[in-house]
Formats: sequence, C-alpha cells, structure tokens
Amino acid sequence: MSDIYLIDVAIRCPSDTNDMIPDDARLFIVGSNKVKRIERFAKEPKGPSWILSESIQMYDNPLSTKLTVMMEYPIHHFKQLGFVELGRDDVLAQRTEKYEIVRPLLQDNDGPQLQLIAHCVIIPPDNPPEKYSSKAFEDAIEEETFKSRLTVAILRGQKIGEAETLCMSFDVKYDLALQLSNDNPDKPMRLMRLGDTFRTLYQESLANVELDLAITAYQAAVTFAPGHRWEAELHKKLGLALVDRMEHSNEFSDIENAVCAFERWLTLTPDCHDDKHIYLNTLGICFCRRFDHSGERVDIDHAIAAHERAVHLTNDDNACCLSNLGNSLICRYKLLGELVDLDKAIFAHERAAQLTPDGDANKAAVMGNLASSLMSRFQCSGDFVDINKAIFVQERVLHLKPDAKHLHNLGVFLLLRFRFSRDLVDIDKAISTQEQAMHLTPDGHPDIPNILSSLGNSFGRRFSDWSQSLIDIDKAISAHERAVYLTPDGYPKKRLYLGNLAISFGRRFSASGDIVDLNKAIFNDERALYLHPDGHIDKPKVLNSLGGDFRSRFERFGDLVDADKSISAYERALHLTPDGHAEMPSQLSNLGSTYILRYRHSGDIVDNDKGISIIKQALHLTPDGDPNKPTRLNNLGRALSDRFKHSGELVDIEQSISVQEEALHLIPDGHPGKSLCLNNLGNSFFDHFSQSRDLADSSAAISYFHLAAIDSTGSPSARYGAALQWARSSLTIDLDLSSALQGYAVALDLLPRVASLGQTILARHRELTSTGHVTSEAAAAAISAGQYDMALEWLEQGRCIVWNQLLNLRTPVDALRDVNASLADDIIRTSRALELASTHSADSPDISIPSDLQLSMEQVAQHHRRLAEEWERLVKRARDIPGFEDFLQPKKVELLHTAADAGPVVIINIDKLRCDALVLVAGLKEVMHIPLDHFPYKRAKQLHESLNQLLLSAGVRARDTRAMRRVNVTGTTDADFPLILSDIWSNVVKPVLDGLAFTASCTVDPPRIWWCATGPLAFLPIHAAGIYDKGVASVNISDYVVSSYIPTLNALINAAKHHEECRTFQGILTVSQPNTPGQSVLPNTTVELAQIKKRACGFSVHVLEGSFALVESVVKGMEANSWVHLACHAVQDTAEPTRSALCLYDGCLDLATIITKSFPHADFAFLSACQTATGDEKLSEEAIHLAAGLMLAGYGGTIATMWSIQDKDGPVIADSVYSDLFSDTEPDSTRAALALHHAVKYLRQKEGDLAFLSWVPFIHMGI
Repeated sequence: MSDIYLIDVAIRCPSDTNDMIPDDARLFIVGSNKVKRIERFAKEPKGPSWILSESIQMYDNPLSTKLTVMMEYPIHHFKQLGFVELGRDDVLAQRTEKYEIVRPLLQDNDGPQLQLIAHCVIIPPDNPPEKYSSKAFEDAIEEETFKSRLTVAILRGQKIGEAETLCMSFDVKYDLALQLSNDNPDKPMRLMRLGDTFRTLYQESLANVELDLAITAYQAAVTFAPGHRWEAELHKKLGLALVDRMEHSNEFSDIENAVCAFERWLTLTPDCHDDKHIYLNTLGICFCRRFDHSGERVDIDHAIAAHERAVHLTNDDNACCLSNLGNSLICRYKLLGELVDLDKAIFAHERAAQLTPDGDANKAAVMGNLASSLMSRFQCSGDFVDINKAIFVQERVLHLKPDAKHLHNLGVFLLLRFRFSRDLVDIDKAISTQEQAMHLTPDGHPDIPNILSSLGNSFGRRFSDWSQSLIDIDKAISAHERAVYLTPDGYPKKRLYLGNLAISFGRRFSASGDIVDLNKAIFNDERALYLHPDGHIDKPKVLNSLGGDFRSRFERFGDLVDADKSISAYERALHLTPDGHAEMPSQLSNLGSTYILRYRHSGDIVDNDKGISIIKQALHLTPDGDPNKPTRLNNLGRALSDRFKHSGELVDIEQSISVQEEALHLIPDGHPGKSLCLNNLGNSFFDHFSQSRDLADSSAAISYFHLAAIDSTGSPSARYGAALQWARSSLTIDLDLSSALQGYAVALDLLPRVASLGQTILARHRELTSTGHVTSEAAAAAISAGQYDMALEWLEQGRCIVWNQLLNLRTPVDALRDVNASLADDIIRTSRALELASTHSADSPDISIPSDLQLSMEQVAQHHRRLAEEWERLVKRARDIPGFEDFLQPKKVELLHTAADAGPVVIINIDKLRCDALVLVAGLKEVMHIPLDHFPYKRAKQLHESLNQLLLSAGVRARDTRAMRRVNVTGTTDADFPLILSDIWSNVVKPVLDGLAFTASCTVDPPRIWWCATGPLAFLPIHAAGIYDKGVASVNISDYVVSSYIPTLNALINAAKHHEECRTFQGILTVSQPNTPGQSVLPNTTVELAQIKKRACGFSVHVLEGSFALVESVVKGMEANSWVHLACHAVQDTAEPTRSALCLYDGCLDLATIITKSFPHADFAFLSACQTATGDEKLSEEAIHLAAGLMLAGYGGTIATMWSIQDKDGPVIADSVYSDLFSDTEPDSTRAALALHHAVKYLRQKEGDLAFLSWVPFIHMGI
C-alpha cells in the first residue's frame, strides 16, 4: 500500500488576528502521539507563518489523522489553538499527483483563526525511504526526526548522496541537542559526542566539511560548558580540531580561537596533569602561527614562554618540547637579531637530537630543525663551520627520510653556501635537489609554492652571481610567478613570494634594461609591502628591495622623486633593523650608494659625503670573505672619485684607486661583475690623469677599459660603455687612433646585443635611444685615420640596427641548404617564429588582468628570448661550416659597392668631430672621400631646429591631417627656407657634385643619385637644396641630378635584387579615404584615384575607397598587387614610432603591422599621406617611418612625404607621376624617382619656386 506524507506543513495566522500570538511564542503540532515544534517563518501579506521542516506520515490505522496545534507562552505554559482531522481516504480521493491542502483549524475557545496548509505526496510501495541503523542516533526522537527530514528531501526531488546525508544527520543531532534546556547536563555532552563523531570521520577521510561540522559542535558545546565537569576536555577538543583546520585553511580566526581554547584548558588543568606539557607545547605552536600572521613580538614571546614551561615540566628531557622551543627562539632571533636567542635555539635543537633515539619517527624532523638553526647562525656569523655542519646534518636527515621537504631544505642550505663560497657545485646541486623536491611533490600539495619560491631563488642567484643567462632568470620568474599564483590571498607566505618575484624582475631589468621588468618589480614589491604589518620580521627586506627598484628607475630616468623614494625606503628598512643584525651592512651599503647616485644628479656635495660615510660603516661591518665586499669597495671608490672631481683633493682619487684595486683583487675571473669593476677603476685612473698628466695613469685607464670591454662575462651594456671609454680615451689622451678604432669596433659589435633579438622591437628602440650617435662618432674616427672602407662598413653596420635584424631573419638560405638542408630549415623556422615574437609588446602590470593571463604573457616573453638564443646558436653553427664564415655578418665594402651599380650613392656622416661624405661610384673600387669642412655638426643641428620651427609655425607637423593649416608664415618662408636650402647646397650638395664632376644637365632626364644621411642631416631636404634668389631658383640640385634616399646600402642592394626577381607587373591597389571616421575630410583623394584609373587604362587597377578601405582588405590587396597607392591620413607617433600608421576606414594600419608582412609581389608604393618619411629625432640612425617600413616589407621604391601636404597637391603629383609610369607597355617602378622629379618640377612651375611647403615634402626612397 502507498504511503501518504504531508510536506511543507505550515500554520498561517490571518493579519487581522496575528496580535493574539506573541512574536516570541513557540508553536508545536501534535499528531499520532508525536510532538513537533514549528519554527516561526516570516511575515507575509496574509499574516505570519510557522513552518514545519519535517514531514507528517498518515497511517492506515486509524483511518484519519488528527493534528493539534499548541502554543507555549510563557515558558512551560501550553495552550491549544485548534485542531484539524484529515482522512486518508478523503485525501486519496481528492489527490491528482500533488496538491495543496488548506484547512481551517477547529477550536473550542476564542483563540485566533488559524489555517493549516500542506502539500500531499504519495510514495509507491516500491520506493520506500532508505533505512539507517538506529545505533547512529542518541534516541528514537533523533532517529525519527532524521528519517522524517530525509523523507521530505526525497519527496522534494533533492539529490541525496553520502555528503548530503552526513550534513542532514549533523543538522538533526545539532538542532535537537540545542533544544535541550541549558541546565540539562547532557546538552554539552551530546554536542561533544557529535563533534567527536565528525572529527573521527574527518581523520578517516580528510574531508574539510566534516572537520567544519565537528568544530561547530565543539564551539556550541563550550558555550554551555562553564562549570561542567567536562569543560576542560571540551576546550582541548575544540583546540585540537582548530589546529587540524589551521593546517589547510590558515584562517587567522582559527589561530585566535585555538589559542583561547588551549589557554582555557591550561587554566582549568593543574600542573600535575600528565598531558599538560603536550598542550603547552601545542599552545606555543599556535602562538608561533599567530606570529607568522602578525609579526608582533608579543606573540613570539608568548610562544617561547609556553615552550619553556613545557620543557620545565618535562625536566628538559622531552625532545619534542625542546625542538619546538628552539624553533620559537629562531623566530625571535630573526625578528630582533639577538645572538643569545640563536645560541639557545641551537642548544635546544642539539639536546633534542641527542634525546631522540635512532629509529624514532621524529628523528628526521628534530635533526632538520638543528640544521636550520645552524644555517641561521651562519647567516649571522659567516662561519663556514656552521653551514658545513648544517648541510652535513641535513644530508643525514635526507638519508633517514628521503622526502620532498628535506630535499627542499637541503637545496636552501646549498644556495646559502653558494652565496658566500661562489662554488658552482653548490648552486647546481641546490637547483638539482629542489627540482627533485618538485618532482616528488604531488599536484595540489600545500608545500609546492614554497618549493617553487626556493627554486626561483636558486635560479635567480645563479643568474645574478654567475651565469648572466636569461634562461636562468626566466626560470626564476616563472617559478616565483607560479608560487604567487598557487598561494591564496590571506596566506602569510604570499607576501614572501611576492617579494621574491619582485627581486627576480629587478635582476632581469638589470640585465635587459626592459622598463616593463622594473615596473613589475615595483608593482610586486608594493603588494608585498602592503601585506606586511608594521613590526613584521620581513618588512625591512621588502623595503630594501623596493628601495632598489626606485633607485633603478632613478638611474634610468633621472627623476629626483624616485631617488627620494629610494632613500626613504632604505632609511625605513634601516630603522626597523636592530643593531648587529646580519642584514645591516647590506642596508647601509644600499642607502649610501643611493645618496651618491643622487649627488651625481643634484650636485649637492652633502649627499656624496653622507654616502661615503654610510658605505664606510657598511664596510666596517662586512667581514672578510663576504661576497658583497667587492661591490661595496667599488661603490666607495666611485664616490671618492666623484668627490675628487668636486674638491680636486688628490687624497680622494688615490683612495678611490686603492679601494677599487682591492675590490678587483677580490673578484674572481669569470664573475659577471668584474667588467663593471674594471671600467670603474679605469675611470678613476682617468680622473687621476686629469690632474697628474702622468701617461702611466692614462695607460692604466685605457688598459682597464680595454679589459672591461672584452670581458665576455660582463653584461652587453656594461661592456659597450667600457668600449666607448676605451675608444674615447685613446683619442683624447694618447691620440692613438689605432687603439681608438679597436674600441669602436668592439662597441659596434656589441650594439646588436644591447638591443638584442630577444627583446620586442619597442624595447630595442628604447635601448638604442640611450646609445647616442656612436656609429657616426666611430666613422668620424675611422675617416680621420684615412680608413674610409672601415668608416663605410661601420656606418652600414651601426645604422638601422632593428631593420637589419629583421632583414637577417628574412635572408634566403638557398646556398646553406645545398650544404646542410636540416640546418637551413631550422634557421627558417626559428626566423619566422622570432620575427612574429618581435612585434609582441608588454606594458606595466595591470592588476585587472587575471594572474593566469599574466603568467601566459610572461611565458610569451620568455619564449621570445629562447627563440633568440636558438637563432644565435643556429647561426653560429652555420658560420662554423667552411665557406659560410660570413653568414649573416655585416657586409664588407666589396659587396656594398654593388649598391652604386645604377648611380652614385652618397653617405654623409655628421659628427661633432668632423663631417664628411663617403661616395660609392660604379667602376671605382675605392670609397671616395669628400670632406665637408664648412658644414659642422653644430650647423646641421641649427638648420634642423630652424626647419622644425618653421614647419610647426606653418602647422604642417600635425599628427592627423593632410590639409595644411598655414599660420601667417609670410616672411618666415621667404627668409628661413631659402637660407636652409642654400646652406645645404653650398656646404653639402655642391662639394659632393663637384667631387663627382657633375654639371647641370642639359637633358630632361638627369642622372640618378642616392643620399644616405646621418644625424640632424637625415631630417633636412637635401633633394631641394639650391639658391633661391628673388623668387626663382638660380641654382637647384634638380638641375644636376634626380635624388633618391635610402636608409642603408643594404636596403638598396636588396631592393634592386628583389626588383629583378619580380619584374612582371601584377596590378596596382589604389586606396582613397575622403571621409575617414574621426579625421578631417580629404575630398581630393577621390579625384586622385580617378586620375590614376585614367592613367592606368589597360592595366589591372584594384580600387578600395571609403568604407571599403578596411585594414584587412588593404593588406589583402597589398599581398595580391605589385604597386599600392595610399591617399589617406597618416599619423606619426613620436612616443612609439612603430605605432605610426595609415588611417583607414575601420582603424589604423600601423608600422608594427607592416613590418611583419612580406608581400610577395611588392614593388612600388606611393604614400600620398602626411609625414610618411618623417622619422624619429631620438633615433635618427634607425629610419623609423612608414616609407622605410614598406621597404622592409618588400617595396623596393616608395614615394613619401617629409611633412603634411596640401590636399590639392596630392592629385597634381599623382597624376604627373602615373602619366609617366604608365606610358610604356610594361610599367617600370625604377622610373618612379624620375617621374616624381618631373611631377615636382611641374608643381613648382604651377605654385612657384618659393612654395616650399607644397613641393619640398615629396621624396623618393629606394630604387
């Protein structure tokens, strides 16, 4: 027979009578001799309701069920409110599947009118509720209540598994226990038994939910336990359960509650109790955990006091109590730096180790604590006896228990010994053991972040102290980032992991110079600092690291605010560090060196004096053998040299040389810091020479610069600086051109490593900005020595570094494939991947980016560096093959001569030392040298500044318009422009043309000439040079030659070769943007395209105009056609030149995108837009503009603009150019320069020679 159940039973009181039932009244329902309490539920529009959480079963006998509702108010005073009888047959006759029953309660008094509401559910006989053993319950009521709730859940369709059943069982037991009166002595006992049950279940399953339920029961039990005979036991059980949860939750509230529980147990328990020492020991551990969170001394003092009482109660014979006492003393030592705590800790650990017999399960842990305390004493004393003993003990520990934890600790000890011994065996073994520890630790284990952080420290230390390999520092950062990612917020060690991550980013910045790394270091240090409360043991360490970050940023940008922040952080760290602490010398040294650095920018000698005094204090505290001593001596030497420059006192420079020689003596060969030390010593000898004039000093200076430059272990930037010092000192002191040229050769060889392939293009440009005009400087020195071939090769090698790197990645390897096909394929594969990676950019860390995405961004950057390293290895393998020694090496002059096959190529070197033209002429093996004695660097710079001012006044340096906004330039144009152009003619162009014996051409088509200028001249219009007198050009360069520009000789050579390979015309893509969203209108671009279509009649013309000119469509069109004409807006981004772009309908086609492309049919591009050949003044040798970018992408020739052009001029030039280019049966892009020559001449005739702003901006680049 089916069972009938009433569920969702409720008693509702109508709103007009609800005041007859007090708010705190308790209602019960009585049926079948069972009493069930009904909980007050909520106030509803129809009145308040009381809800029954259990079901009511209707039985077969009797056939009806009487339900009576009782009210208890006040306590123990019961009143019947009404009843209702429900017949089984009546219910069955009315039911469909499930329905609501609403019945008024019958009453025999004047009580409130109540309603009973319920839902009826029928359970077939083949689906009875699951049975549970009665042994699991305290009594029948508990069992019946549980079964009733289980039935309700099943009837409601809830999923009831083992976990749900356990929680329901707990709720029933907990609720019924709480319903017992507070004076019932069984109330806390039932709650305690409930807690015991679920803690036992937790110990079997380690399911956190069961432990949470146990703690809930214990906490309720102790609430009702005061004065109870089991009160102490309840507090102990609660404390132990909280300790269990602390192991995985690390919630501060659990630590607090555990401390309170054990303190209460100890208060209630006499000293004679057998277990008192055990729970004193546990209380001490809890105080230690609280100290980990708070960093407060009072917590560690309480911990030590508890452990000392435990040791006292056991008569110093309990190994566990002694070992924990030692751990607490170590914590206080690290906080206060008091050696007495350290010595007591070691004594306690040694005693514990003696008391623990071999074979004892705790032997490994006890000995591990001893090893850790010995390590701490070594950090303070530097006595190798301690660290050697620590490692010996830890190796014994590992023999006893070869697990991941002890492997990790051994790695930490080996890393520490390496910091002082510099023995590579130690650091390699440290990394090896920590990697083994990682391998043995299962995923998800709570120790993984700690092992990862230690492994990161080892990789970082190997990088900074020895290898300087980016692989090491990348691995360090990956490990630290993973440790941070795996550590939840609120966990105390997260701040430690963040600090370690910041240190690694700072180390990589020191090597790479990538400001993104420095920003990430500051970001993570500030996060770590925020998480460290005042007084925390590690706060000085984080402040010290943050001070270093701000100092690095100050060194990079020179903002005194950063210097002040650095000094403030260092001073705070020093203030928080007690006298005698092991880190005191390091903090003093950092603070002193920052004062000295600030002096170099501010000139305040007080800063320098203060810095010298502080570093001397640091050295006084630094023991012999400390690996940091050479660095501190070096810093002191530099500061003394600075003071000598200010005071002229010989004693300062002599002391400087003395301390730096001592530093050099202490640094072993192969150390990455040796190059910097050699360079600094060279500077000090150079300073001494400035007063002594003793050639022995100058010789020593140059010798040290030389040694620093060729030290292969030094960083590229440090070696590059030393090479420049070597070259410049040789020139200015000894007038030794041979030595100077050797120095410049090393510097130029290092340039591509300073701006390495492993960096993004933007990062490389940032690095090159700081290198200045060294290429022109070196070329000038070579010219002075009569080494014109060398000067030419250097100008080619040291200019357009980034473009040349990208071209190398695209260089065909056909000849290599014939010898080693596999190597050739590897080079092509790596080159393509590396070129793609080069365009990736990274900014400052964004806290809005999820941690896993930030990890992936770091992985992308590391993959980029690995590709660069692989590419260099592959290229080296190729160069080892006989006949391929010059594979991808800078071209020699013999090959560079081929650039002049179609006409003379003039490379003009502008330098402060001298200015010259180097000319290549077909058929002439020698490089022609033409001195430009009347055009000094200063004059070139003045002309460049004048032109800039003129263009700014005329409004043609606008970023976003083709239309020229003239601003009253009357007079300015007439005066300044002719002056600029005549100066260029008289002092640059005329000497070159005379040297070539060129005369004014009598033909329509003058000979071709190519210009490649450096320095300020790269931004001046050589192609327009001439004498403009009384409104006409009496002499003009265009009367002699047709001018083109090139970024490098190699670019011209490659363009000519590519043109020969792709001679067949594949059509022209024409793009017009008359109404670009967000830009001013350009109506004449439509006219421009119409004229091109007219001139190209009979040829393939692909038109994209207006809304059809989308970025993707334009790129596809460029891939399919030989030529491209772009009539649109363009923008020049001076902050990030590779973001300079052509403005299309749906966005920008920027230079960064263009240079990643290699258009297969590319031949000629006409950029009828603004400032497409403007370039970046900070990177004058890099040719960073759209025209050069298109040449890199394969376009052998381009027409571009030096500044904004008038909208009406575009169609005039375009019509004239294309009328010439499409005049033959086969279009020939090599006629583009001549076509532009004719077009500009026509525009000059139309507008007048003095309309310089109209006709001068149009230029031709390439073949």
